[in-house]
Amino acid sequence: MKKRVVITGIGVVSPLGCTKEAFWNNLIEGKSGIAPMTSLDLTPYKCKLGGEVRDLKPEVHLGSKGLKYLNKGTRFLGSASKMALDDANIPQDGSLSNRMGIVIGSSLGNFSETTDYFYEIIRNNPSELSPMLSYDVALNSSINYVSVIFKIKGLARTISSGFTSSTDAIGDAYKMIQRGIADVIVAGGVEQISIDLYLIFYLRGLLSGLDSTREASAPFDKGRNGFIMAEGSYVVILEELQHALDRGAHIYAEIKGFGNTFVGGKKHPADERIRRAGKAIHDALEDAVTKREDVDFISANANGCKIQDAVETKAIQSLFGASSNHVAVSAIKSNVGESYGTSGAAQLISTTMSINTGQIPHIINHNNKDPEINLNLILENPLKKEIQNAIINNMDYDGNNSCIIISKFNK
Repeated sequence: MKKRVVITGIGVVSPLGCTKEAFWNNLIEGKSGIAPMTSLDLTPYKCKLGGEVRDLKPEVHLGSKGLKYLNKGTRFLGSASKMALDDANIPQDGSLSNRMGIVIGSSLGNFSETTDYFYEIIRNNPSELSPMLSYDVALNSSINYVSVIFKIKGLARTISSGFTSSTDAIGDAYKMIQRGIADVIVAGGVEQISIDLYLIFYLRGLLSGLDSTREASAPFDKGRNGFIMAEGSYVVILEELQHALDRGAHIYAEIKGFGNTFVGGKKHPADERIRRAGKAIHDALEDAVTKREDVDFISANANGCKIQDAVETKAIQSLFGASSNHVAVSAIKSNVGESYGTSGAAQLISTTMSINTGQIPHIINHNNKDPEINLNLILENPLKKEIQNAIINNMDYDGNNSCIIISKFNK
């Protein structure tokens, strides 16, 4: 019999605040974490907005020793992990080391630091470079840092699968606990804004504002024209149910199912992309042994890109049929932007808070209805609703589709 997996801790570093309370309260109040970017000089470019983390004090969570050698993303992940471990009351003395793991998703990790470091190697004599410059430049360096400082010895994995990275990391962690590989896993994602990433998205034509109309994160809106890039780290503690019960842990929710498909990017016709996106949801529901009619809420991937939002809508409609007009749908990227490899973890945490509070945040920046988006969107005000089962939907531009089913915990 498969082991059951529950969420016992939450840690958030986000544009809306750097605690789970600040993140959630600002979501429910309909606030936006998006503003003109200050960390980059965007004078030559059209797109100026971003979801930057502005009020993190990493020394509060990590101490000041060695902090100057950590890049921004490692500070994000270390702080979010510490908050999640403390929230779950997980001992950090090494007593759980061998039955504890960490699985974190990141699409590009410390990409800018990596390229800067190799540039310095090429430009200068490598023997003259400080060894500490190489301390935090690899894709997995943030994850390794967290595993060392919190004495996590069971396993350490970095998942890099584009925009679905954190969803895949959480799904991977869920499956490992189910199989008895670990009792506790720190899971989630981390991303940081950099000029490298900005230019990648800018040159691919994915950012809002490139067409000189309004620049906004406007999921499902008729005038949507791209996403607003963001950063942050969102971490949950996944735990085997009996292990959590034995130590008297607070249980937020239960992970019930995970589904993943790959379609192969833009070369495939829209119908195939819709079918594969729908299959990821279908497979997650089957894994969860949950019927479609028992789903109360869908946390949509929707980030304001015209084609992707339409594909997701049709995937939901094809799977749910007439009931797609009744199941509640919302999209938190209207508030926090698109944080690519960590967005799925952000959606999971928001949905977990919805299950625990009975409130669903509403979509902001939605001014004009798109007649092709025939979904039960939560607009104007938060929705008060008891949630038993919810879907977290996550999609990547190059073909990955990932889905998690999360449920209210019932013994």
